[in-house]
Amino acid sequence: MQRSIRYAILVATMLAASGGAGRAQGQTISPYVIQKISLPGSALNYGEGINNSGVAVGGVDAGGALSTIFLSAAIFANGQVSGPGILVGYTGSYDYAINDMGQSVGWAIKLLGLYPGPTQVHAVLFVHDSAQDLGVLVRTGNSTAYAINHWGVAVGSADTVDSSHATQFTFATHSVKDLGILPGDRSSVAYGINAYGLIVGSSIDTNGIERAVSFAPGPVAQLGALPGDFYSEARGVNDQGQAVGYSSSLRGPNHAVMFSGGTVTDLGVYPGGKQSFAAAINNFGQAVGSGDIDGGFYHALLFQNGQVLDLGILPGGQGSSASGINDQGDIVGTADDGQGVWAVKWTLAHHSIGPVRTLAAQ
Repeated sequence: MQRSIRYAILVATMLAASGGAGRAQGQTISPYVIQKISLPGSALNYGEGINNSGVAVGGVDAGGALSTIFLSAAIFANGQVSGPGILVGYTGSYDYAINDMGQSVGWAIKLLGLYPGPTQVHAVLFVHDSAQDLGVLVRTGNSTAYAINHWGVAVGSADTVDSSHATQFTFATHSVKDLGILPGDRSSVAYGINAYGLIVGSSIDTNGIERAVSFAPGPVAQLGALPGDFYSEARGVNDQGQAVGYSSSLRGPNHAVMFSGGTVTDLGVYPGGKQSFAAAINNFGQAVGSGDIDGGFYHALLFQNGQVLDLGILPGGQGSSASGINDQGDIVGTADDGQGVWAVKWTLAHHSIGPVRTLAAQ
């Protein structure tokens, strides 16, 4: 569940950043068109993943409770928003990633007592309007799934006896596998998996230092960091084995990076900005994430061919973040418009036919 909380914090930061700082000046006009793909009537929506058919997933606050326990997993397709199902006895859910077979993964949450009391969270596979429990490593533990490949193998994290470890969930065989940690570390998490079973994420030591790693095939291995940096994290990986995430020093800024062939490449920041993060990469090497614009609000960014492009924001808004990209270049993420927080989709302008269609009642 940590990823959704991270994005909620990011959106809050976008709204509050720089006090009275205005919109960045002198921005290059983006070739992308942004549109809301959110649930009408809900002022809190998140976009997370997108497949090659343009179907996106995320989460919505359908009841206006502004609480994780009452979020609902959402599928955004053809201008409509639907729920992919929920586990019996669970009150909330969230969807992180979707493959080309229409299988998506995330979590479901339920109260173990009175609200706001302790909760239980289980990794979930959403398919054919149903929710299937992907399981846990220990009977009373929690689990979350963050990514799924074309073969229906999911990865995320699950509680162990005294920590949490990166985990592989294979629903077809009803298996849950502990992917391990770096020697001497205390915990780990897997964020990405490609079609060939390469799994990436991070391993965290006893001092809380996070290092980007690969989990499979083979033993847990470090992916590295930029020279002089202490922290790194791998968030997404494509079928060419290129992974993206971030690297940072002890007190310095974060930079979006690519991990490939034993090399860590700085993807850069937006001109005038100081920080950037990469969240996903497609099979053509296009990466997306977010970063500050001239030291002010965070905007969704596209990293390609050594360039950093500002994907822009909604009218009236101040910030945005991108979390998924497909092989057609469609991008999904989250943005505000001064009235709420919305799941959004960026599409290349020359792919759009006529005016962008928005959902009714928005």
